[in-house]
Amino acid sequence: LMEGADLNEVIALMDSAIVRFTKPYTSEAAPYFFERAEMYAMAGKYREAVIDYNTFYDAIKGAVTATFYFQREQAEIQCKMYQQAINDINKAVEMEPTNADFWLEKGAVHMRFNQMKEAVDALNKSISLNDKLAAAYRMLGYCQAKEKNTTDACANFAKAKELGDEVVDKLIETYCK
Repeated sequence: LMEGADLNEVIALMDSAIVRFTKPYTSEAAPYFFERAEMYAMAGKYREAVIDYNTFYDAIKGAVTATFYFQREQAEIQCKMYQQAINDINKAVEMEPTNADFWLEKGAVHMRFNQMKEAVDALNKSISLNDKLAAAYRMLGYCQAKEKNTTDACANFAKAKELGDEVVDKLIETYCK
C-alpha cells in the first residue's frame, strides 16, 4: 500500500496495528514501531519518529545495530535534539569503527555545533577509511577555512571537486581567490 499512497494514510494504518499491542511493548510490537518511525521520518514528522525509535529500542531491550543509531540520529538532528544526535552518532562509530559514512556524519554533526577539532578528526578518519568521499574533503576544507588554514582548505576543496562534488564550487569561490 505504501507506494504512491499518502504517507498519513499509511501511518494511520500503522496506528491501527500498534493499538492492538499493550504496554510494556515486547519484541513482537517492535517492528511496527520501527516501520512507523521510518514513515514518520519520511513524512517530516521527526519528533514522532524519534519517539517511535525510542519505543522500538526499549521493546527489544537495546539490541540494536549501528545503523539504528545512525537512523535515529538523522531524525534527532531534524528536530534539534542535538545532544542525543551526538550521542547516537558516537555510538554508531563505536559499533562500526570502519564505516566511513558514519565518520562522515560524525564530522558533519560536530561541524554543525562549531566543534571544529572533533569535526576535523572525524572527517580525517572518514577519508582514511574511504578516500573517494568527496563530501568528506569538502567538509574538511570548510573546517580548515573556518580555522584560517586556507592553503589546506583549498587543497581539500580541489580534491572534492576532482571527485565530483557539485557543492564545492561556491566554497572555492569564497575561500580560494
